[in-house]
Amino acid sequence: MKHVFKVVVALGLFGALQACQTAEPGSSEATVIAIQEAVEETEEANEQIVSDIPDWCTELPSSDSALFACGIGKSSSLNMARNRATLDAKRQLADSIDSQISSRMDDFLDSIGTGDNEQIRQQSEVVTKNVTIEAQLTGYKQTKSKTQNVGTKFWHYVLVEYPIGQANQALLNKIQQDEILSTQEAADAAMAELEAEIEKKRNAS
Repeated sequence: MKHVFKVVVALGLFGALQACQTAEPGSSEATVIAIQEAVEETEEANEQIVSDIPDWCTELPSSDSALFACGIGKSSSLNMARNRATLDAKRQLADSIDSQISSRMDDFLDSIGTGDNEQIRQQSEVVTKNVTIEAQLTGYKQTKSKTQNVGTKFWHYVLVEYPIGQANQALLNKIQQDEILSTQEAADAAMAELEAEIEKKRNAS
């Protein structure tokens, strides 16, 4: 009985192999084979991608004086992969900078005690937006990069860094130049507190 079972299995495998070899292009058998091969290639590629991701991309550096972001770009063109990775990193930094600036502005409004005033709130939103836009344009630097080739595609990874103190300084400058925010009661004390925080982060870098 066992011998018969082995023969049946062997014949089944042989039949499957023959079907793969003789499948006509465009037939359902050929389609199934193509899908199976594509899945296998995708699985192998994904395994390579996951295993080759740099440690500094999966676990970003931690610092009290800087923000970090890892950008990833994929393309059949190496130059395009690099550009996409840089843009990806800059988008992430923009979100982090916006969060940082918004938090500092909230601290400033709490310090002057007029955060519920609609005019003050609107003006603070304008300042926050302008500072964030300016910060996105300059100040970041690339610290690490890596490229891997998977199939016909290039995967590029880039680590960028942005000094927190620089964003906070830009915010302080805008507040000092703003007639509404800078003339509020207790504004001088709030700006002095922000300036002290900037100096602290500058010394830490």
